[in-house]
Amino acid sequence: MSDKPLMCPSSPWETPNAKVFGVVAGTVETPEVHYLKETLDATPELAAKLNGENPGEVFRVAAPCGKSSCQHHDGTAHKCTLVSRIVGTVPIMFVGRAPCAIRSTCLWWAQEGAEACKRCPKVITNPRVITERELAMAAQPPEAPHD
Repeated sequence: MSDKPLMCPSSPWETPNAKVFGVVAGTVETPEVHYLKETLDATPELAAKLNGENPGEVFRVAAPCGKSSCQHHDGTAHKCTLVSRIVGTVPIMFVGRAPCAIRSTCLWWAQEGAEACKRCPKVITNPRVITERELAMAAQPPEAPHD
């Protein structure tokens, strides 16, 4: 393991010192992450190239673990509860380990090993999927005006 701080692979785009390590591809219904060979700095200049798209919906970003300031951090065990839930609930997507530019400093790898890597391509930090409930609400016609 490196002396570098462990990186959370589900960080928000705006996190200081964030690195882009993947691009969301696939379809809206079945997105998956495609990994970069090398990380990119998550900069305003990179975001500007997206022509208004939300960078958090386009990129997977890693940043130093926020530890106790993160809602997923278990202060008692010093573990990430998000990756524990992912390993426990998300079906395996990739046999082996997905190619990844952050593995040597990845918190999820350090905590869960290959079991995290097998599911990581399915983890989309800011998904674009519209739920059936949201569609049903949008499809509701407005109430008729009362005379």
